Amino acid sequence: MDQGHQLQQALQTRIENGELAGAAAAVWRDSRIQRVCVGWRDIESALPIDRDTIFRIASMTKPITSVAALLLVDEGVIALNDAISEYAPEFSHMRALRSPDGPLEETDESVRPITFDDLLTHRAGFTYADFHRGSIARAYRECTRRRY
Repeated sequence: MDQGHQLQQALQTRIENGELAGAAAAVWRDSRIQRVCVGWRDIESALPIDRDTIFRIASMTKPITSVAALLLVDEGVIALNDAISEYAPEFSHMRALRSPDGPLEETDESVRPITFDDLLTHRAGFTYADFHRGSIARAYRECTRRRY
């Protein structure tokens, strides 16, 4: 059984178990690319996933950026416990909201600098408007409306 068929079987099992509606994968190996498309892009309409199916994906640059950062760590250019403000001074005086639902004026000075480790493990305290209601979401919407 070739690897493309093995991948297809593995994904098909996940679909049959209800873990996925569908999946598309591409694997490059031995100078060959193998593509696998299984399952449904729209279950109700019985539309299958194919090579041209468009997926909504988010944060796909995070793995690439993380690898690049870890290469810099490996080369000794940066350390995980380095403060990011050493490289981006605009992060020198960070403040944190006392409450995610509270007013933007109610903040406290950060107890320590944000490090590369904080960024790579998503615990730096940054957020997206979609994750909150109230003042953070309003400020985010106002800011993005002005930019675009």
